[in-house]
This record gives sequence, C-alpha cells and structure tokens, in this order.
Amino acid sequence: MSAIPKRLLAVTLAFCVPALAIACSVPVFRYAIEHWRPDAYQLFVYHDQALNDADQSLLGWIEEQTKSGANVTVRTIDVNETLEPIDRARWDELADQSLPRLVVQLPRGIAGGEAPVSSSPWNEDEVKRLLASPARTDLGERLVAGEVVWVFLDSGSDQDDSLFELLNQQLAIQQESLELPQIEEQDLGDLSADPESLEIRFSSLRVSRDDPAEKWFAEMLLSVEPDLRDEELVDQPMVFPVFGRGRALYALVGQGINADMIGQAATFLTGACQCTVKAENPGVDLLIPVRWDDLIEVSEPEEVSLPLVGLGGGLPLADDQPSPDARVAAVPATANEATSKDEPSEPVGDADDETPAQTAAVPAPPTAVAPSPVPSLDPAPTTTVGADGLLASSESGTPVIWLPIVVLLVIGTVVVLLGTSILRRQ
Repeated sequence: MSAIPKRLLAVTLAFCVPALAIACSVPVFRYAIEHWRPDAYQLFVYHDQALNDADQSLLGWIEEQTKSGANVTVRTIDVNETLEPIDRARWDELADQSLPRLVVQLPRGIAGGEAPVSSSPWNEDEVKRLLASPARTDLGERLVAGEVVWVFLDSGSDQDDSLFELLNQQLAIQQESLELPQIEEQDLGDLSADPESLEIRFSSLRVSRDDPAEKWFAEMLLSVEPDLRDEELVDQPMVFPVFGRGRALYALVGQGINADMIGQAATFLTGACQCTVKAENPGVDLLIPVRWDDLIEVSEPEEVSLPLVGLGGGLPLADDQPSPDARVAAVPATANEATSKDEPSEPVGDADDETPAQTAAVPAPPTAVAPSPVPSLDPAPTTTVGADGLLASSESGTPVIWLPIVVLLVIGTVVVLLGTSILRRQ
C-alpha cells in the first residue's frame, strides 16, 4: 500500500473513531475555542559563551511576548557544562551545530516531549519570524471571529491551483449542507454564546513554502505529523483544518484533498464534541501570538458535588462541606500536562504552561441533586450505638429507622448520575 492511501486510512480512522471520554453536545470548534488553551512550544538556546546584553534583551522580549499570548517557553543550555542526557541527545541530532543555535520543538505532550520542528541561528530576525508572521496574524483574527480556517500549504507543483479551487468549492458545499447539533440543556454551562447565534463559517488560507516570512509557519504545519517530510509526500500540497485557539488537525495530502475527506473533517469539527479532553482529540496546537482570554468570552463548566451523609444519617452543616480542592475540577486537560520530570534550569515564559492536570467535570441533570437544607441553629441530635447494636438518637433513644431509606436514596442518586454519564458517552 502506498504512503498516501495509508494516510487516507489513518485520517479516516482519526475522524471516525470517537474517544471514550466525557462527551458534550457543544460543537467541537466552539468547545475548543472556549476551553482548550494552546500548549507551549519549547525553545532551547544552545551556546558555548556567556550570553551578551543583546541575547539577554532578546530573551526578555520573548518573555514579554508570552504575556501577550505567545505560547512558548525558552531555556538556555551551555554546552560547556555537563548536559542532561535528553539535552545532549537533542543536540547530537542536529545537522548544523553552529553556536549559538535556536532549537524549536512541539509542546511537551507530543512524542514524549521530543518532537522537533526545526533549528536556526539564534538572532533577533529568526526569533521574530518564529513568534509571528502575516499569515498567522490573519489566521488568529479569523479564529477569534468564529471561523474554521483551512490552511492550504502549496507544494510548488502544477496541482496546487486545481486542488485549492476544489477545496474552496467543497467548503462552500459543506458550509451550506451541514447542521450544528442541538445543544442539550445540561451542556449550556459549557457555552458562553447563545446557541442560536452559532453558525458554520469555513474559510481557506493559502501559504507558500517559499515565503521567507512564513518559513516557521510552514515548519510547524509539517511537524503536525511525523511523516509529512517523507520523500513521497514532500512535493504534495497539504491542507490543515485549523480550529479553536489554533489547533491543526491531521493533514489532507495530495489525493487526500477530496470531497470525502474534506466532508469527514468538516463533519467532525462541526459535530458534537465526543471527547471534551483536549489531549484525547486529534491535532497539534500552532504557535499563534493571540491573547485568547481577552478576546473570547469563556464559560466555566459547573462543578457537581453530592451532599455527604454522615454515620448519623444527617446532611452536613456548612462547615462540613468538602473543600474546593476535593471536588471535580471543571477545566479540560491539555496535552502539555504530561510534563517531563526534568525541570528546565532557566525557564522563561508563562508558568501557566505547566499547570497540573485537571479532570473535566461530568455535567449532571439539573434535577438530580436536591439543594442542601439550611442548617438549624438548634443543637443537632447525635447518634450512638447502643448495647443492643441499634443506631439510636440521643434525644429519643429510639432506633433510627429512616437511616436505611436515606442511604438508599443517596445510592439511587449516584446510580442515576452514573447511568446518565454512560448513556451520554455511548
């Protein structure tokens, strides 16, 4: 089987096999832009001499860019010192080892944290082209406006024009024929916008591999999958659907740019989010310097907690409620949460890029949990175990015959919640 048919099969499976995780009726492209924060690209500066003032100024500029939305971290590595094995292996892989040198890798959660993008001399021009480009500025603006952008990476061959025209024709057809899923009531907390205001908006963005300003953008796209630089694919045009906060799906390559594959990708992106955990979804984040949280209204999924029943059968008072840390968090996990145990020695960037993993909350039917009663100011009766082995009230001394009923009610509530979650996953 040739490389391209194998790719068609792999991409088809990626779109058709849903992940076994928490589902949501909010469309994928909308859920992603509200809840999936982009993972940070890893920048390593290898050097053999002390960094001068210009180098330190450039490092400071990168740090400022991270505060403005650039999803990067940077670390300096002196090759004269004893290197960590992973740093040495990364350096030994480079064909050009002129110093100082900038090495760029995909976020940590991909390929065990060692997925190379490219390398270049360490200088101001290269760094500025890495962090921003005209095409990525345009891409970011379209994503903020609610579009799904299909980036067409030219190959320089004669088939570029015809396939780009085919892409635009199919996007127009898909935009008119696809319908967004009905948002279920229990998922409205995951959506900040009015469900009636959501619409499907597709657009295309053509990028040339020969454009010096887009060199780093092209390298990022070619790094989305490990085989895109293989000899049999290198002269093929490629299409990358980009959604959310700059997440690129797997590439459609050459003859894979056809009506069926475009339709499958479009259906996936506009369909109900079958897995709200970002790391379990296909795709790789791109480096796009956008202050997403300042431009996108974000909703926070509601946390769900059941009232705890003590041994005496009574509901807990306010002071007995579980702490916020003990509840299920409502922030989707991200790919860069699978961090390495080796912490960088000189990190520069946003500390939020290494936030510990959190688990997405399971939305519960609104009527499943009754509100806790307001605690009385009167002393609550205590419950003791009498000589006869029966639970008895300290006030009346009579058996607490309603305790089994309360326990059964709580068990029933938990079973209903679990059953609802399983049905939604199926």
